[in-house]
Amino acid sequence: MTIMMTKNHDSVLSVTDLLDRPGASRRVDVAMGVPDGLVLPLVTVHNPLRLAGVIESVVQGLLVRGTVEAVLSMSCARCLTTVEQTVCAGVTELFSDPTVPGHPDEDLEVDAGYEICEGTIDLDTLLRDAVVPAAPYQPLCNFDCRGLCPSCGVNRNDVDCDCADRERDPRWAALEGLRLPPDAAGA
Repeated sequence: MTIMMTKNHDSVLSVTDLLDRPGASRRVDVAMGVPDGLVLPLVTVHNPLRLAGVIESVVQGLLVRGTVEAVLSMSCARCLTTVEQTVCAGVTELFSDPTVPGHPDEDLEVDAGYEICEGTIDLDTLLRDAVVPAAPYQPLCNFDCRGLCPSCGVNRNDVDCDCADRERDPRWAALEGLRLPPDAAGA
């Protein structure tokens, strides 16, 4: 059984059919809106986020395994042009309800956001925990991006400038006349 959701921000899934049935499972392919609290500096997360995978009933609760996919817009770290990138992150998370009397992990403290509550699970925390580390630290428009000229500010991918050839860092002036012996150059 596959569940398809297209509501803009419905990240709460009913899982009553899987509770207390270890070994039972259900495939999911869910499109959801960006969860509240998913804030990345200098990054825009676009709707919808997609979770594709399996929810499995286990003795300790429900195990959600699959991939989360999101489209991110950010600025290139070198030239500042807008970059749109799809990120995909694998997830494996256990949702449990240790407040159930006689539960094997009755004293277990459940991570906030990974509780089974009244036969449902809320996927917001799972989405946030998957997308944030998947966002690139230094996004690039392409691997060979030449960036901005530090002197005149033009995008070197679009325009060639000779600023770097004209200006030299005075701290390196003492090394300009340095010449290495011919045998040291190949080492």
